[in-house]
Amino acid sequence: KKTHKLFPRNWPVLGMLPGVLVMLHKINGYLVEVLEVSNLTFVFKGPWFSGMNMLITADPENVQHVFSSNFSNYDKGSEFKEMFDFLGEGIFTADSKLWEEMRRSSMVMLSHQGFQSFSLKTIASKIKNGLVPVLDHFAKENMVFDLQDVLQRLAFDVTLTLVTGYDSNSLSIEMPKNEYA
Repeated sequence: KKTHKLFPRNWPVLGMLPGVLVMLHKINGYLVEVLEVSNLTFVFKGPWFSGMNMLITADPENVQHVFSSNFSNYDKGSEFKEMFDFLGEGIFTADSKLWEEMRRSSMVMLSHQGFQSFSLKTIASKIKNGLVPVLDHFAKENMVFDLQDVLQRLAFDVTLTLVTGYDSNSLSIEMPKNEYA
């Protein structure tokens, strides 16, 4: 099988880990490049006996297969449940039938006209009263700012408002420290 020069070398015992560690400083871009030349799906071989072998995919058909049409074939397993125990028995940690039931009830709620209307109003309001004033302030003051931080604050405030009805206003001109985000 012909391998591309971009792929990390599969070393005996160490697997591909050394090649990935060398690219750690730009891992996201590197993974995008590897996926582009590997038809959107790549098998990462971890060190021998490490249990780190992974299938990495960005192919929409594969994602649909795993997360929707054949979800019950891909249980998360005990290690996943232990790692994310703090999430409890919610939709993010559920498997098989429980996941299907939670997904079905979530879809009913998310597709309800009242929830969609509330979501749209919440997002529009947060953009108008939060994002725009913050960006205007930064522009007027000619300030350098972290766009990722601003967008994370926007997402946090909108999500918190949708879930709890409370807006933490972490996205404001003051940009307060938010230990919950």
